[in-house]
Amino acid sequence: MSESIMNVESTVIDGSFTQPLESTRLPQTSNWSPNNTTIRSSKTIPCVTKSEQQLYKLYAQALADSEVTQDWSSWVEMMAINCQKCCSEAEISHPIAFRTGRQTQLSRNIRMLQVERDSWLLWNRARDTLNNIRQDLPEVIPGSSDRLIVEHHLINDPQLRMAKAVQGWLQAIKLDERYQADLKMAMTKLEPKRIYWEKTCHFLKSSYNANLPNPYITCLDFDATHKQKRRLCDTDEQEENDLLQIVFSLLRVGEYSKAKSICKSTGYHWLAALLSANELYHDENYYCSEASDITYPVEGNQKRIQWIESMYELSMDMRLKLYERAIYGLLCGRIEALIPVCKTYADYLWAYTSCYIEQEIHYILMRAHEHELTDIEKHRVLSDHGLENHQLKMPSIFDEILAGCPTHIRDEAVLPFNAIQKYLILADYDRLFHSILSFLHTNSESNGSLLRFASHICLFLYEQNHSEKFNQNTFIEILTTYIHHLIELEFKDLVCYYISKLPPNDQSTIMAKFLDTLSNRQDKEFYLKQGFTYKIDIDTSLLILAGNQRRDQTFDKENNEEIISTNSKSLNENDHKQLEALKLLTTFLSTQTIDALRFANLICRYFLNDAKYEGIRISLSYFPHDIDVHIIDANNRQQSEDDIREFKAFGAYIAALEAIQRWSELHQKQQENTSTATREDQAYLPIVIKACYEVFDYPQGWLVDITNVHQTLPDNENRQIEMSILRHKYIPMLACNLFRIFDLVKHEQETFRLIVFLSDSRKQQLYTLFSKETLNSVLLLTEHAAERCLDRQQQPQTDDITVNLFL
Repeated sequence: MSESIMNVESTVIDGSFTQPLESTRLPQTSNWSPNNTTIRSSKTIPCVTKSEQQLYKLYAQALADSEVTQDWSSWVEMMAINCQKCCSEAEISHPIAFRTGRQTQLSRNIRMLQVERDSWLLWNRARDTLNNIRQDLPEVIPGSSDRLIVEHHLINDPQLRMAKAVQGWLQAIKLDERYQADLKMAMTKLEPKRIYWEKTCHFLKSSYNANLPNPYITCLDFDATHKQKRRLCDTDEQEENDLLQIVFSLLRVGEYSKAKSICKSTGYHWLAALLSANELYHDENYYCSEASDITYPVEGNQKRIQWIESMYELSMDMRLKLYERAIYGLLCGRIEALIPVCKTYADYLWAYTSCYIEQEIHYILMRAHEHELTDIEKHRVLSDHGLENHQLKMPSIFDEILAGCPTHIRDEAVLPFNAIQKYLILADYDRLFHSILSFLHTNSESNGSLLRFASHICLFLYEQNHSEKFNQNTFIEILTTYIHHLIELEFKDLVCYYISKLPPNDQSTIMAKFLDTLSNRQDKEFYLKQGFTYKIDIDTSLLILAGNQRRDQTFDKENNEEIISTNSKSLNENDHKQLEALKLLTTFLSTQTIDALRFANLICRYFLNDAKYEGIRISLSYFPHDIDVHIIDANNRQQSEDDIREFKAFGAYIAALEAIQRWSELHQKQQENTSTATREDQAYLPIVIKACYEVFDYPQGWLVDITNVHQTLPDNENRQIEMSILRHKYIPMLACNLFRIFDLVKHEQETFRLIVFLSDSRKQQLYTLFSKETLNSVLLLTEHAAERCLDRQQQPQTDDITVNLFL
């Protein structure tokens, strides 16, 4: 990749945010680069090499660079290079596996890396072949060039171009270090010779006697064994078998020049000539300028059509050796001769693809030279019956392999990467995506190589606007699976980047799930800022996160447990998650503050129902006291009037509880220290009374709506039920606590005032919220106050106002 690509200015996410959120709300940019991002993983990943871990970052880096440059061809090439580098590093460290006891799994991982690398090489080669079309070809001069005829045809035949790309790819991936070493080892057995069948020739010269029985041939014609029905010397027989196998192995990897060279060096000039006869005819002298004095040699075989016909028959001559027939079958495109020497699925695919190419070329030339052919030659290929031999096509090749190959080859053909490669070759992207999903669903163990490759191929096709060729939901599911894979491996710094590649409607949902996996608020804040940099809608993400923290809870107004207790229960893990979500909402939410307020009210209802007052206190602390002025903007103020009232209602109730708790502490202290002249509990009592009446006399009712805004919201019915239950449960509880305080301090006047207030029709007749048992308790306390008043009625110092109020 060019230096200009690698040095693109970028917004680097490195964990160095020190400014508040408001300072990060700058014009957003997509020029991010993972180059300076360290993959922060605290998790030890078993059987995954360090180089493979780095590969996740390199993939993201290459993708980010290509988004800037829009050079997607270079991106595919860079992905192949990155995977090749990772694969090489893993192969170098492979011997360590023998000492660590992880040989089997690590070997499997390395093999998957190799297949992943090979798949990128296929995609890179295929794109180059399909996109790089020669536009400067000269017009064909009749009788001058078969090669130009084929090249002109290739321009208009993408299927044949793809086949040539697949053939070249299969040859390239076969030629690995092990294959080269095996070839080199095999070629050491061949000694340079002036003539072939050297030992047989020596026998004929030195020991031949026409009067004695002789099992060996008597001439050196290359078909002498068939004509004379005699054999070669054992040594020559073995050497020829070795040579034929080596030549085929060289042809398998596209090394035609080396194959011809080794044939010549061992005296098999006739075999070298056969290999040369397959070359397409071309006479450059027709196309050079008239002023040129250079005479170019004629290339290829001008009688190739007739030669192919001969090879076609010869390739199925069962008298020939196995690899000799395979060589002839490869040269003329007869698949039946190649199948017996194929050992792997890749060999089968290469054999079928090579035969398809040869058949296509032969058919093209037959059409081009139709006027030069005899009737017999035309009949075999161009007649209706002759078309039977021209049936191989790229789409049908894969079906042919599955139909005619052994079981172990069929099993290999349906392996995930082989299936993916198949659909890439056929450009069937919809089936490609469905096959990927099928593999992901059927394999419980995640495959890093498969997920990496599949996800980035999907991203490439999506970025290149091929989405009309596949189901977008399938793409979303594949990429989402890859994101979960990154989360599982704790490659957190890459997660937001890939989330940003999802369609906008799906980004927020996945971002919320990602945030939910983070264990502390600092991490959540860090990745929220990172998500903002990637243009992810963090407002919606936070609202979804908050919504995910909701829990089903039963609001039972008949539950009188702890009805007179002001003690708070402890918060559990889920409670802390809800509070953390609320904190993030109040910190990061930019425009939807009303939603943060509604979520706060929701969890406060839960906390109040469970008597978890500390949760309400924490929730209240996340908002300013003058919430209606600073938090809610003018447009939302009318819509949020009931929400503000509800929020302040919780604040009023907590203030009343805190006042009661403080009075209880002072009263307990007074009881323990009776010598104190000052009654602090008596002095604090007016504060308690005021705080409680703030709840009883809450404007237009505590936890009561005064507008119809919430009636259009989906959760309004549940909300109204919950608020009604809380009114029935906690106003009586607060009143009972206050009545008991008055009873303890013998404050009859306040007792009578409170009972009158609760029954006042102008104050919503709050006594109707009381259960029968609670009313009995209240009336009993009121009765005690009345008895004390009556007992003191005869005393001069009795407060006439109190008595009159009672009467």
